[in-house]
Amino acid sequence: MKKTILCLSLVVLISTCFVTTALAAPKITVIQGGYGVTATVEDARGLECRIVIKGPYMIYGTISEGIISSTNTTIQTPLYPPAIRFGKVIIRVTIDRVILPDVIETRTALMLGPYVLFVHCIPS
Repeated sequence: MKKTILCLSLVVLISTCFVTTALAAPKITVIQGGYGVTATVEDARGLECRIVIKGPYMIYGTISEGIISSTNTTIQTPLYPPAIRFGKVIIRVTIDRVILPDVIETRTALMLGPYVLFVHCIPS
């Protein structure tokens, strides 16, 4: 009995010495407009990301996909062809693990041509 308690205590003591970032949850910290949409993503290395701009009568509705290569990075919609719209749009940024979305952030904005202005959070 004493040997079992000693072994378990040593395992707990040794396991607390190791630190891993595998359990860090990915976060979308900033979504901002300009010429297209730019989003800052943290702790999402090796995960797939998407930026979707939706709106009626949209020309070149933009979907930007890619695998994030670094821990903290900025992703953006492509410069050419730009998404063009005059009016209100919905911006959705997602980070996917395998197939299912892990983190989803949604914003509304006003587009004037290719420029995204007045990005606001959607109240839930």
